[in-house]
Amino acid sequence: MKVLICVAMMVVMSSCAVAQDAKPAAVQQVETQQGTVRWVTFLPPAGMENAPLKCRGDIIKYAEWKNGLRQAYVAESYFSPQETHACTLGKEGQARPLVSFTVKKKKFPEERLKVDFRKIKLNPKDQARAEKEQVVLNALYKKSATTPYFTTAFKPPLESTITSIYGMRRVYNKKHRSQHLGTDFRAPIGVPIPVANRGRVMFAGDLFYTGGTVIVDHGMDIFTVYGHMSEVKTQEGQIVNQGDIIGLAGNTGRSSGPHLHWGVKIHGNYVDGYSLIDETKRQFP
Repeated sequence: MKVLICVAMMVVMSSCAVAQDAKPAAVQQVETQQGTVRWVTFLPPAGMENAPLKCRGDIIKYAEWKNGLRQAYVAESYFSPQETHACTLGKEGQARPLVSFTVKKKKFPEERLKVDFRKIKLNPKDQARAEKEQVVLNALYKKSATTPYFTTAFKPPLESTITSIYGMRRVYNKKHRSQHLGTDFRAPIGVPIPVANRGRVMFAGDLFYTGGTVIVDHGMDIFTVYGHMSEVKTQEGQIVNQGDIIGLAGNTGRSSGPHLHWGVKIHGNYVDGYSLIDETKRQFP
């Protein structure tokens, strides 16, 4: 029996290694960065076609690709430690290493913003609302489809000036510090917002922090988030195709001016949306 492992990386061409069962399969060595996603393909050994894939102890969804290959998206968060870790296939005691990821540090710039103090130091009512909404969102992010809805590369929701990049370290009102785990696009109130790829609308409504918000499940634990909209033009459960208008840009929620906040969350980690665009361009050239 042979085991085939392939990895499509952001900077270098895809590479494959073939090994006999008599020898351990060569483990791909992949460099990645904090806040980055990589697209991975592999051919599972006979009898392990549905074995669990684990990265950092978390189960990662994977699906059919081509010629018997399986595909998965492995994401590093903004907070991922700079270390090497392996993704394995199989149950505990039988797991086989597939890919070894070496996470490199990524430098992020800083910006200073002034916003309503009530959005920083929440009163008890607002705090209770934000916590209640977070419980709903946490449950929502556990309901992703097991197979992808999309068959084309992701696109940015807008082709406008980016006013704040993913990972920007933010200082609110000269004191409160946080990280911006999305991309902000300049957009006057009322600008139509298209969805980045095909998927199913999981949330369409108002949230304390992101105001008018739409969250779309693209399958395999890949979600995109569209925030601060003045009007939502879709509904929960709707299947949307790439480019469909799901809302209008606005200045709602915790916002310092009209814009679109675009977030990408992959198996629980917010990542740079442009890394997902780049990886799916390699998947769907």
